[in-house]
Amino acid sequence: MEKKTYYLSELQRQAREELEDRIKWCRENEEQENSDDLIHEVADNNIPIYTYDLLQYASNNFDLIYKNDLCSDDADCIQIIQANIYELLMDDLYEYLTEKHQEERKEDWTTVINKVGEAETVKTFKKQKTKGE
Repeated sequence: MEKKTYYLSELQRQAREELEDRIKWCRENEEQENSDDLIHEVADNNIPIYTYDLLQYASNNFDLIYKNDLCSDDADCIQIIQANIYELLMDDLYEYLTEKHQEERKEDWTTVINKVGEAETVKTFKKQKTKGE
């Protein structure tokens, strides 16, 4: 059995993979995907549920112990850690999704440019062929 590392980057990687899987499933099943809802669900699903795990993450990542805006005034240390992990995952997933959309747009534009370039080449070839005949 592999020893758990309690790195936040591992939680982020798992959450990104789950988000990708959910988006893929929505597209395959022609379901309407709401990015905000998916991100909230995935972030929530990737918060560790065991107190021991939460405390291990906090001991390796001291920023998790400070109260944030999601915490009520009477939040205990476990709730604070959970809220901070949730906020971290939310921010990371939004950033990740934004990067993915930018990559897709760039690929779409590259495809359009390539197709226009191919069309120009075909037009030029046809003009040259016509002139040569």
